[in-house]
Amino acid sequence: MTDDTTRNQLTATSSNAVQAHTIVGGVHFTTAPTTLPVPRQLPADTAHFNDREKYLKSLGNWLESTDPVAPTMIVGIGGVGKTSLATHWAHQVRDNFPDGDLYIDLRGYHVDEAVTAEDALEQILRSLDIPGERIPVGTEPRAALYRSLVHGKRILILLDNAATPHQVRPLLPGSSSCRVLITSRSRLTGLATREGAQRMALDVLPPTRAVEVLAKIVGGERIAAEPAAAAELARDCGYLPLALRIVGGRLAASESLSLAEFARELRQERLDALADDEDPAAAVRVVFSLSYRTLSSDAARLFRLLGVVPGADIGLDAVPALAGLSPAATRRLLETLVNAHLLREDTPRRYRFHDLLRVYAAERASEDPERVEALRRLLTWYTHAADAAARMFTPSFTRIALDLAETPTPLPAFTDRADALHWCDKERANLVTSVTHAERVGELALAWQLPVAMFGAFLARRPFNDWVDTHLVALRAARTCGEPAALAWLHTSIALAYRGLRDYATALEHFELARAGWRELGERWAEAWALRDTGDVQHRLGDVASAVATLTEALAMHVAEGDAFGEATALRLLGEAQHSLGEYDAALANLERSLEIRRQQGDQRNIAIVYAAIGAIHNSKNDPTRALEYATQALPLAEALDDWLTEARAHDALGDALQLLGRPDSAREHWEAALLLLEKLADPDTDILERKLTA
Repeated sequence: MTDDTTRNQLTATSSNAVQAHTIVGGVHFTTAPTTLPVPRQLPADTAHFNDREKYLKSLGNWLESTDPVAPTMIVGIGGVGKTSLATHWAHQVRDNFPDGDLYIDLRGYHVDEAVTAEDALEQILRSLDIPGERIPVGTEPRAALYRSLVHGKRILILLDNAATPHQVRPLLPGSSSCRVLITSRSRLTGLATREGAQRMALDVLPPTRAVEVLAKIVGGERIAAEPAAAAELARDCGYLPLALRIVGGRLAASESLSLAEFARELRQERLDALADDEDPAAAVRVVFSLSYRTLSSDAARLFRLLGVVPGADIGLDAVPALAGLSPAATRRLLETLVNAHLLREDTPRRYRFHDLLRVYAAERASEDPERVEALRRLLTWYTHAADAAARMFTPSFTRIALDLAETPTPLPAFTDRADALHWCDKERANLVTSVTHAERVGELALAWQLPVAMFGAFLARRPFNDWVDTHLVALRAARTCGEPAALAWLHTSIALAYRGLRDYATALEHFELARAGWRELGERWAEAWALRDTGDVQHRLGDVASAVATLTEALAMHVAEGDAFGEATALRLLGEAQHSLGEYDAALANLERSLEIRRQQGDQRNIAIVYAAIGAIHNSKNDPTRALEYATQALPLAEALDDWLTEARAHDALGDALQLLGRPDSAREHWEAALLLLEKLADPDTDILERKLTA
């Protein structure tokens, strides 16, 4: 070409000729080799591989599929063994790929060292013997050449440590003869939706297999000599393969160190103990930090704040209070953490950390000055929510006032009593833990108010040990805060728990302290409450005459105070005591009056309780037909409310009636149902049912 007006002239064969009218920047030729080398790039197979059979089988099915095959992604928390699984399987099947295997570590979670798709393509092209000067510039030209080269070839492509779909997408070969296996700490949702990639979520090892990993590294004899310590080490490693390998390596290097000694060290140091001096990058804390550093500032903030959560998990409705964000914004950030495998959603709308990630999140939280206020927001929200639930259980019950800050985030919208009760069932462990946590961090006002708010749930489900434990904390906190009304309330409430545990002497001590406190405060309704339940304890102790006298006095106080709820309860307890004395007519009269009040209040739970009590009296009167009538009315009410104790009472009364009617098989069915319910409640009265079933 001599000037702009001269036409290009080139003599060549039609197979390699290019003719252009105007050429800017010169002519570039790329000639692909006619035969490709056979790359064998897999890293070494993994030692101490264990319990991945179902995943290997799934990968085998993927390999054998004859349909157009999408990539497979192995995803999971850092250190769970994704690369080990992928590499181990790839070594097993590499003979199925005569044209080779390619391996690229994309280092997606090393913020400063992540391999771009463009750089990864250069590595691949060089491994396929394309000279550097013939590798085109830019991601798309390189991807096009790569796809051309591997088309029709049978190659296994392992893309390790991918962080984003953008990092992976240009590396997909576009040929159904190749197989692409990807590992990532993220869920890579874009690849699943656009490319149809299959996702395989890798979990931690089962406890027994985790111990087997330790045995392979440390030696079976040492494990067999200290099986309890070995199980403890595996548990404190969170059954995470990386942590197990570090622990196993340290034990193997220190043969004089006992497993029990190292278990104590691990309990005390946790992430500090899970480090390898010869390979600092493999430390569990470092592995977690790589994932944490890739988060946006908002997601990293939520990750840190979740580190202050007292319980083992947290519900979706509670997280906005912790974070001080709207529910919608909170949900988006939670999805980010779940997608990054820094958080788990094992059950819908409930989130938890892996055990070691919880420790790491707590470390990050300790550096965040917002942690104190975030915890206060969460504990305040829990108290508001527990109080709202209790108002569904016992809407007519008189309460002491709680002095709580406003919560700007929505409370659960309970539709009915059962809905509120189910919320309390799910949250009970968190609420109990929150009480002790509140005391530990100095939130004493919340440490006593939360147990007061939980009273309704305790009364419904009767978890007596949790009831006592939280109230002992609350009594200390209320005493320190100088809250006499709270002290009187808590003494009354804890006495009910000791009554349920059949520790009647301690129950009476607390009732006496409660009555003295209420009397000093001039709260006659509450003094009547403590007196009424004192009478019930006297009844249980067998001092029925004293019980009748005490309950009669309490009834008069409730009537004088205009406390219809307390009056109805006193009437029922008085009727039950009169039942024990054989005063059936008087007992029925008091129970019928209690039933009338409960109907006026629309209190379905207490209506069911009274029905069951009336049924029991008719059984004692040898009138099983009437007993069956009342108990049959009680059961569906209790079932609808998911009230296990009242269900048990109804089943018990039905069993007694059916036994009297000569139907022992049907009686046994109801007694067995009652026993199961009481066992769910861990109620000491199971022995009564066991005696009936034995007889």
